[in-house]
Order: sequence, then C-alpha cells, then structure tokens
Amino acid sequence: MNPTKWLSGLSREDKKGLALLALVVILGLFLRVEGIRWSLPDARHPLATYHPDELINLEAALKVDIPHLQLDTEFYNYGALYFYIVSFAHTVARGWGFIPSTPQSVTALMPEAAPERAALFLVGRSVTAIMGTLTIVAVYFLGRRLYGRRAGLLAALLYAVAPLAVVHAHFLTVDVPATFFVTMALLWAVRLLEKQNWSNYVLAGVWVGLAIATKYNTGLVLIAPIVAHIKNRIPEACQLHRKAHFTVMLIAMGFAFIIGCPGPLLNWNAFWNGTYPGSGVYYELFVHSREGHGDLFVQTGFGGWYHLVVSLNWGLGTFLLLFCLVGLGYIASRRRTGDLILLSFFALYYLSSCFSAVRFARYMLPLFPVLCLFGASLLTLSSKRSRRWNSVYIFAFVVALFPIMETSIYIGAMKGQDPRDDIADNLEKTAPQGATIGFAKTPWFYSPPISPYFGAPSAPVRRKAMEDTARFHLKISEKEWDASLLETAPDYIALSNLETQHSVNRLQREEAVRFVNTLKDTNEYPWRVTPFSFTEPREYRAGGFKEEAFFKLANTFRDESLIPEDILYIMPSITLYESRRIILLQTQERDRRTKRR
Repeated sequence: MNPTKWLSGLSREDKKGLALLALVVILGLFLRVEGIRWSLPDARHPLATYHPDELINLEAALKVDIPHLQLDTEFYNYGALYFYIVSFAHTVARGWGFIPSTPQSVTALMPEAAPERAALFLVGRSVTAIMGTLTIVAVYFLGRRLYGRRAGLLAALLYAVAPLAVVHAHFLTVDVPATFFVTMALLWAVRLLEKQNWSNYVLAGVWVGLAIATKYNTGLVLIAPIVAHIKNRIPEACQLHRKAHFTVMLIAMGFAFIIGCPGPLLNWNAFWNGTYPGSGVYYELFVHSREGHGDLFVQTGFGGWYHLVVSLNWGLGTFLLLFCLVGLGYIASRRRTGDLILLSFFALYYLSSCFSAVRFARYMLPLFPVLCLFGASLLTLSSKRSRRWNSVYIFAFVVALFPIMETSIYIGAMKGQDPRDDIADNLEKTAPQGATIGFAKTPWFYSPPISPYFGAPSAPVRRKAMEDTARFHLKISEKEWDASLLETAPDYIALSNLETQHSVNRLQREEAVRFVNTLKDTNEYPWRVTPFSFTEPREYRAGGFKEEAFFKLANTFRDESLIPEDILYIMPSITLYESRRIILLQTQERDRRTKRR
C-alpha cells in the first residue's frame, strides 16, 4: 500500500488523531529511554545490574544462537520468545559494532568485562523499551475500536505515562513484552466482533500463542477471543464453519507458542523440571505460586486486596487508579459486547492473581492497558455532537498529569546516582584500609557494590567475596540476621530497606528485630541514603533527587511499609552504621585538618 495515497484518503479528524498519537508515542518512548542506563555494569559491579531478574534473563538470552539454530535457553520459568528477540538484537548490535568484544581470558567478574556486559544489558533493555512503546500504539487502536478516537488517545496517553509501565520498560524482563502481546490479542478479539474471517481468527490465535510463549500466565487472554467467538451471531447453517474457525484459532495458538517457545520439543526435562532448584515450568506455575517468595508476601492478606491497595495503587498512582475504577464501574453497568471482552480478561486474570502467594506489582502490568481503557471509556459519556469538551474531558486529562509527575520522580531517580553507589563511593573515600564491613544478610542487589561477587544470583557465590576483597574485610554470616556478628564489632554495617521492610518493619521477625535493636544500641550515628525521607541530620542525598510536595500528597493514600519491590529496586534506602572507632578516627582527622589551617 502506498503510504501517501493511504494518508490522502484519511479524513481530517483521522489525520489529527494520528498526529496526536505520534506525540503520545514520542512522549512514551522518551520516558522509556530516559534513565535506561540505570545501574548498568561498571568496573565496580561488572557482572550484573541492581535488578535481580535481569542477570538470569540475560544468561538465558546468551545461551541462544539463532543463526546457528541453538534455541534451547535451558531456562523456562518464562517462555523463550523474549529471549529469542533479545538474542537476535544482540546479533544485530554486534554486527553494527554496538557491543564490544571481551577477550576470552577475561571473566564476567573482572572490571574489563564491564563494557561488554553493559552493552548486552542495554540492548536487551532497548528491546523492552521498544515493545513498551508499541503497546501504546496497540492501546490506541484498541480504544478507538471500542470507544472512539478520543478515548483511544486518552487510553494511550494514560498507558504511556503509567508509573510502573514506564519503570519496567527500562528492564531486561518479560513483563512489558508480554503486555504488548496481550494487548494485540485483545485488539484482534475485538476485530472478531466486526469481521469473522479466517485471518482474524488465525491472528487472534497467534497473538495469544506469542503471549504464552513470553509469559505463561498471560495465556488467560485466550478468554477474550473466546468471548468474541461466543458473541458472534451467525445463522444456524454456518455452525460448522463457525466450529472450523474456532479450531483453526486454537491450532494457530499452538503453533505460535511452539515457534516462540520450542522448549517442550528441544529439552522437555529442562522445560518442565528445570535445570536447578527453583526453575522449570512446574516450579513456576505450581510451586512458586503456592509457596510464595520468602518473607515478601507473608501475611499480606487476600491477594485481591493486596494487588488493589499496593500493586495497582503504586503501579498506576492513586488518582489514576481511582479514575480507572470509576470507568470499570461504568462499563460494567452497561455491559456492551465489546466491553465484555475487556471485562472477561480483567476478571479472569485478576481473580487468578488473587490466589497466588507471589504478588509482585509487575504481575499486574498485563491489566494496565485494560484499566487505562476503562478510564478512557468515560469519555463516551459526553455528547458526540458537542464541540466543546465537557467536565469529563477536562477531568480525564487532569488525571493524566498525576502519573506524569510521579513517573518523572522515578525517572529522575534512575538518571541520578544510585544510593548503593553513593555508599560505595563514601566508603572508598573515607573508610580506612582494611576496615571491616558487616552485613545482616548475604549481600546482593540491595547492597553497596563493594565486591563484584554481590551480583551473582547464588548466595554461596556471593559469600566468596569475603575471600576476594582486598580493600575491605567483609563479614557475612551464613545465617540471616545473626546478631553474633555484631559481637565482632565491624567498623560498618550496611542495611537496606529491601532487607528490613518485611522481616523487621512488617513481620517483626524475632531474630531480625534483635539484630536491628542491638545495632541501634551500639551504633549511635547512622547516616541514611534515601529518596523517601530527608530528616536524618547526617544523611546525604542520592542523585539530587528531591521529594516533591506532590509525592508526599500521593503517599498520603499509601502504606509506605508496603512499597512494592518493583519500585524499591530503583529507589532503595540504605543506612550505613559507623562504629565508635570509625567516628573517633574521623573526628581526629577533622581536628588535624583544622589545626593545619
């Protein structure tokens, strides 16, 4: 099709809508690219970033070699499709010289490996950012078909600026790409209502299959084309044809899944049982969801309530969430056929999430396009003949300002220097040679990058840092929250709220509370690195982040003892406790400098 001829055939309103969509897409892409270099490997932590899932995902992508038909990722907690896309992007990026090569003698733990590792992560993140941006376009066309051009634009705008959707579009993870495929499946389900032909049925099945091949539980979006199929009213004489359509859709879904994730054919044992404890489809779907994720979600109540007041509240922002819930009530009350497609998927996906013991906020991302469409549907309340926007229009676009402001805070945090790096810099500059640093738990992504081993996913490997760090002496107990570590009087203790939020503040675990209380009794002068509060007299700030008045207002409606891990990854609070010996040494050093002057 000739693009010029196609554009010339559009009405003035259509051209205006596409121009506004282009602006929304540019805004969404800008937000997803700004800060994309957050925590990329450097000489201090060359192995991994500060997001714990990115290293595992990168390793899965690196096992793939598409040109040589090496397709077994050996990691199937998620489908393989996203890893294939990232691997292909790596191949193209290497061909264009965007990824430098590291000598084989250099291991991933050496500082010399950092440039290549950083480029590998950055290319994978770019894939996520692009797919997140494409989701904005899909949301627009879905909203346009259901509720009109203006509603489609508003839904696209709301998704473009939704805080958690923007933040997670910066990571080498599967949730944002899976959301793209879910949105496309919803779009084709709506198309089935308009035209019941072979191509629409096939493509509806393909998009569902690709969603499953990216993240298995998004296969629940199959309910959308099923509802569309049921609602299609056709003559009785065409029932056989109708059954054939449905069968072809399921076959297309199966083929798309196998092409996107051929693990069941390539390596069934790794696919189903995994290659190490905590891996494989069986563990991910039937064990992990039942046993939970350590202390993170223990005693957090009913899953539906938790996702509402924590995951969606932080993920969309309080004001946008309320707006979307009003829209949900509105379309549920009128129950039109197109609305039922969205409502069926929303209800099924949300209900299934309620009964899972693992409740990361990012698990709600596939519902974000639907929720934004719920809110945008309120624009249909206005008269179609009215030339002026009524109060609904004004209120809707004002609502969009709140997530924009909140998202800008998160992007600012990602662009600035991370608190973990600030702590490491401070220790490097001020701590005496051979100073001892203790940790309540085995250090990981939540700890200052004092050793490259801290980025490893295996706790035993991370504890090897005690044997391989010359600048400091590290003290790491095998048992978490072992108060006996304090009896050895380390010069410093580093604690993150990623460690204390659940064990200490929420669950009041006896051993964790004892550790923290003992620490507070024996160390009088902590400084805090935190973007959430600036009340400590000795604290300093990370990356110039400022707590805006708006952010305080938004948090009025939130329980800050339940900040989602997905947000804390980029905005942790770290407390560094100094022993009296260190404080005395620092005081003496300041006195000597004063006398010299």
